[in-house]
Amino acid sequence: MAALWRATGWYKRQHLSEESTYKVRVNNTFSLPHRVNIGVTQGSLLGPVLFNIYLNDIPSHPQTMLNLYADDTAILATYKNHKTVTLALNKHLALLENYFNQWKIKINVEKTVAVLFTKRIKPIKPPTLYSTPLQWSQSTKYLGLILDKNLTWKHHILHARDKFRHALRLIYPLICRNSEMDMYNKVLLYTAVLRPIISYGCPVWGYAAKTNIKILEVAQNSIIRTITKAHRYTRNSNIYKALKLHPFKNYIQILAKKFFANLHNINNTNLLNLENYTPQDDHKRPRRILLDSYNPP
Repeated sequence: MAALWRATGWYKRQHLSEESTYKVRVNNTFSLPHRVNIGVTQGSLLGPVLFNIYLNDIPSHPQTMLNLYADDTAILATYKNHKTVTLALNKHLALLENYFNQWKIKINVEKTVAVLFTKRIKPIKPPTLYSTPLQWSQSTKYLGLILDKNLTWKHHILHARDKFRHALRLIYPLICRNSEMDMYNKVLLYTAVLRPIISYGCPVWGYAAKTNIKILEVAQNSIIRTITKAHRYTRNSNIYKALKLHPFKNYIQILAKKFFANLHNINNTNLLNLENYTPQDDHKRPRRILLDSYNPP
């Protein structure tokens, strides 16, 4: 049983130069300028670097795993006993509360969520932040991936498909059947713009059920047939072979193989401490994608 606590909405408070000011505008009337004593300008080049330096001493806890990426923070606790999960999260959150108060960091509790990854049906006591219970959520979005409580990844896959369709509508006039663009550039547009949307994070969710993966396979097959103006009776396998492209399942498996093979070269403590398990067909874990059959086009 594992639980994830995720916080967003940090208020950045790195020191700025005295020249940074702001005004409030109401219709055509401006207030007097006021100096910004803390924080960094949104979108600045040095903002993420200064923020990472400032948070370098954020406290960790031996019973949990702390994950930081800019201002997106997650705490993971994994135990068989559900009470231990909540206890471990509360201990770490107590340390963070003192740290936030000391260094004037404001946390948006309303945007902070907790997810319990388990098949357990009976509700358990959630963790607490600033005396506010964080009710267990069914899912959360972290670094572009939507993690549901059962890790079926269907919610994420549906989100990726919808995002794919939105991007497709924007460039459809360029790759539709009536477009005068040559096929090489159409395929290039697909591989450079559209395919990364549905394949993002696939080493993590690539072991999802075939019915879920099929949702993205259908999306890819449909646009490939449009690009090539394929006849309705033309096999998808023949189209991919002619274009020298990989079918979707094979493509994400290739990405996963490269990712897992390169894990030991990534300088990240949490990744280096991951369990190096042997994938099995009957275990629904990420490396299981490596066992799927692969037939190059």
